[in-house]
Amino acid sequence: MNVYNMKINKFSLVLVVIAISSFTYFVDKLLVSKALPFNFAQTTNILYAFLIFLISFFAFAQRRKIVRFLPLNLYAILILWLFVIGFLFNSPIEVIPSLIRFTMYYLVAILTYIYLNKRGITAFNDKMRVFILVLFFIAIFFGFFEVFFLDIRFMNGAYRFSGSFLGHPLANSMFLVILIILWIEYFLVPKKNLFTFIGFLLLFYLFFNTHSRMPLAFLFLSFLAYYFFKEKRAFKFLKSLMMILLVFFGLYLLVAKTDVSPRLKKLVVSENAFKDPSSNTRFVIIENSVLEMTTFEKTIGIGLGGFNDFYFGISNKDGVAAHNNFLLFFAEGGIIGLFLFIVYQIVLFRTLFRFIRKPPIIDQKVNYQRMIFVSVFLLEICSFLLNNYYFFTSQTIVFILIGLLMYLEVYKIKPHNLKIANGSQA
Repeated sequence: MNVYNMKINKFSLVLVVIAISSFTYFVDKLLVSKALPFNFAQTTNILYAFLIFLISFFAFAQRRKIVRFLPLNLYAILILWLFVIGFLFNSPIEVIPSLIRFTMYYLVAILTYIYLNKRGITAFNDKMRVFILVLFFIAIFFGFFEVFFLDIRFMNGAYRFSGSFLGHPLANSMFLVILIILWIEYFLVPKKNLFTFIGFLLLFYLFFNTHSRMPLAFLFLSFLAYYFFKEKRAFKFLKSLMMILLVFFGLYLLVAKTDVSPRLKKLVVSENAFKDPSSNTRFVIIENSVLEMTTFEKTIGIGLGGFNDFYFGISNKDGVAAHNNFLLFFAEGGIIGLFLFIVYQIVLFRTLFRFIRKPPIIDQKVNYQRMIFVSVFLLEICSFLLNNYYFFTSQTIVFILIGLLMYLEVYKIKPHNLKIANGSQA
């Protein structure tokens, strides 16, 4: 097997690992949690992340060249800063898991770019269609197995589906929302048949019943933002604005006047909207963390992977996540880390904005601009309250799409530049 074929297999293998990781929690909770003396889901997820890290690293090492893509390079600088502080002040057991996870995202984007550069957009789409179908059947099987055969868990004021991420409705919602976006762009819109429409309804039913407020609200917001920002002419811009306001008003009435989403209803109509346990926990974590950090820590941070031990030290509560990316990067990277993260977010949004305002690829079957903007805007920019970097199944897919964005930006999304198949040009 030659090196060229090895590179093809690396990308395919990453997709396989992502698919397997999507039902690890289900296997853990239902089959092995009582039989093993360790946390099966946590251990296997670390192994999956490490495997994806190794696969992508070898592809990166073979290339031996930094890709000039400003958002991703800023992300790498941010992680490097956190690592330096963590290396100086934290133990390896704190730093290494976070380093692997954060670096893995960077390397997956590079791996995707390398694959596209070698094989072209058609080969990439073929792989993605199979991958999406596999994820679709995983989501449907485990989701409806929970509905028909298991007890739905009552959490934070609602009965929340968790599907293949059994016991973790937020992780399931983030997995389903990225899958819904991919399903729309690769199957629902291009094919427009009964199967793809029913598939969309089934996925959305499972997603809606996770009762995760932020992913649901930001899914609509991201689609609306895409149509709002892509318009160049003033009339269409105002027309899009009016449509967005009407849609939001309609959604508000649906939520406020019915019980279709009890957690979201409480958020928009209750006087104690932000005093439910889920929201209140986030405020308490922010307040405790900021008040207890020293001036030195606020300047340079506590280092990569240090938040859990830091918060345990000030609250005596173990296993608490930051629940806020701004807090996480401020705590672990100080003012410098927070500044780098904000700059990364601004540059990423600017890149997405410029990307969607370019002419689309001629004869494309997939709306790459809408798919990438909605996915990345939703899960990399709007998801700052969702611990998105901890849920590597959905987040790895986001960075695959960032790798696709890199490829389309490098080739300026011009049809005569894009590779359509092995070695051929459009």
